[in-house]
Amino acid sequence: MKDTNDILQIVTGNLKGSQRKDLLSQINKDEEAREEYRKIKNAWALASSTKEMSEYQVENLYLNFKKQLDRKHKTYLLLNRSILKYAAILIIALSVGIIGFWDYYKNQKSNVFTSRIESNENGKLQLHLSNGTNIDLEKDDSKIALDSDQKLTIDNEKVIDLTKSSQADNLQLNEIVVPFGKKSQLTLEDGTKVWLNAGSRMGFPTKFKGDKREVSLQGEGYFEVAHNQKVPFYVNAGEISIKVLGTKFDISSYKSDKIVETILLEGSVAIREQSAFSFMKKESILKPNQKASYNRNDGSIIVKEEPNAAYSIAWTEGWFKFHRQSIDEVFDKLQRYYNVQFEFNSEFPKEDLISGKLYLKDSIEQVMLTMEVVAKLKYSIDGNKIFVERD
Repeated sequence: MKDTNDILQIVTGNLKGSQRKDLLSQINKDEEAREEYRKIKNAWALASSTKEMSEYQVENLYLNFKKQLDRKHKTYLLLNRSILKYAAILIIALSVGIIGFWDYYKNQKSNVFTSRIESNENGKLQLHLSNGTNIDLEKDDSKIALDSDQKLTIDNEKVIDLTKSSQADNLQLNEIVVPFGKKSQLTLEDGTKVWLNAGSRMGFPTKFKGDKREVSLQGEGYFEVAHNQKVPFYVNAGEISIKVLGTKFDISSYKSDKIVETILLEGSVAIREQSAFSFMKKESILKPNQKASYNRNDGSIIVKEEPNAAYSIAWTEGWFKFHRQSIDEVFDKLQRYYNVQFEFNSEFPKEDLISGKLYLKDSIEQVMLTMEVVAKLKYSIDGNKIFVERD
């Protein structure tokens, strides 16, 4: 019989042309393989037909699906292959398909940003309302407040009455887009305060409804969540979801980073992976001064003590504080703060650890003068590119 992974390659469309034709021919000649092909195909169809998915989401679903099949396959090989094999796959198709995939895609539906704002050509902070109105914000650190009467105030000046707008799609979120080199503050209608760092975007409803408060984040945000015991607050950050009742925490979930970090300052939060099989995994509970690191490659979550937790939100007050961070990580953050690009020569020790603090209201030239001393480096600036080498 053909390997389960070979069958999965056909079902998910990753095998094409003559290879696919040959493998299908072999499967058709094997009754056991035909039955397994049918059941895996049904399970995948249930998983992938709930909603339209981006290429990234399809890949993520495929990896989770394959991982689960591999796990089940190893288990039932040790048992009675002729009986329990089909029962194991049928369990995947029913319990995982009906419960796991349905729950996963309900969460994904509220966690998708609109494609219309993928580009931000003018470099300004932008606010995109769910009724289709787009607003450019002139300040580099704009303050936006949404009250319980659905009135939106921008920088204590402009007031927009959202009750007069057509909010036909209740699932459509308002979105704020923060380009590199800028920041923003947002107060939600329940009183929750959010600080958004450079290169971030967040989706939020005009008014929270139902039994949970839910927002979506890409990038970095610091949250001070208004307490409500009956209505928990959720932050959907790509592959993970964070559940809180009332607390203070920072989450960094940039698309380019392999690790998603959550640092808790007060209260408690529960972190769960958002995947079709997340219900099989335990939540990771954070206590104050702890950090959870989610690995996008293998889906693992590691929780450890973070004695310098307050450093993680220093950026909200215009400082960048770091303790024994690699030079590479420090420069990654400076790229976002200042909207520049660093280029290193091959001999530069990017993994060396450094400690210090930088005032983010200084110019990039002043910051580089400080880094020259702290990291023992030489640099030259050409436009928005900064070339760095060992001193």
